[in-house]
Amino acid sequence: MWEDFSQKLADAKERVHRLQKAQRRREELKKRQYAQERAIVEYELQLEAEQADVDKLTGLTLTNLFHTVLRSKAEQLELERQQALAAALRLQEEKKKLEDTKANLLQVGEMLASCSTAEHDYKQLMAAKESALRSAPESSLELAAMEEQIADQTVSVKEIQEALTAGQRVMASLEDASNSLEKAENWGKWDLWGGGGMITHHAKHDHIDNARNFIHQANHQLLEFRDELKDLERTIHVEIDISGTLKMADFWFDGLITDWIVQGRIQSSQEQTLQAIHNVRIVVNQLRSERSAAEAALSALRNKRQTWIEETKMD
Repeated sequence: MWEDFSQKLADAKERVHRLQKAQRRREELKKRQYAQERAIVEYELQLEAEQADVDKLTGLTLTNLFHTVLRSKAEQLELERQQALAAALRLQEEKKKLEDTKANLLQVGEMLASCSTAEHDYKQLMAAKESALRSAPESSLELAAMEEQIADQTVSVKEIQEALTAGQRVMASLEDASNSLEKAENWGKWDLWGGGGMITHHAKHDHIDNARNFIHQANHQLLEFRDELKDLERTIHVEIDISGTLKMADFWFDGLITDWIVQGRIQSSQEQTLQAIHNVRIVVNQLRSERSAAEAALSALRNKRQTWIEETKMD
């Protein structure tokens, strides 16, 4: 009984393999078909243009007269005809390729139809065998141990992903703050160069306010990021600030000295922000690498479990 069952499972797995291969092949052929159809349109336009050049030389046109006077009409006509022929041959060849591609797509479609239930059949057979293995004490314990490993690794992947997501939020807010500070610095330079005025002041301070809001948001998000990193037994120390008196000083004590002070504070804040971005990026990149490794480990554990179910013999 179990020998027959094992053969059915092996057959189902092979059909799943053929199905997946056919699905990949279909996608490749569709892309090829699209490229060939575009090429045919381009070749048709080329042929039309080359034929138009031939017609100009065989009709009563200024071009015809020009080449006749110069005694080059025959040579030019031959050249144009050769180019038109080359365009026609390219078009013919591409149409033949398209026919072959469509024929291959029909073959792949037949393969997909013949294997349409493969994944369903395979899952049903695997579920039946897994159920039988669970009823046997020894195999049940081995299966439970593998599933515990998978559960632990799943949690690990989830925790890394949560930390990575939190870090990416911090990065986005810091980058927004840096962009706002850069704009504020540019307006500040214009102010120092003598282009100042109320419009410049307002523009500069709007960007300072935006930067302050983004930095406040980043500092709040950093708290969540730190909490997530604690779960992974890591720490990160990043904190930046823009003084709330900066705007008041520039408005109420306007002058070159104060403008230089404000500009210096903007640059200082930008330096801190860029350093914070650098620090967070290091951790985020490390988390990306760890997530990839953790996902690969999880995939390996799942494949190991699947292979074990497939290959374990039943009494």
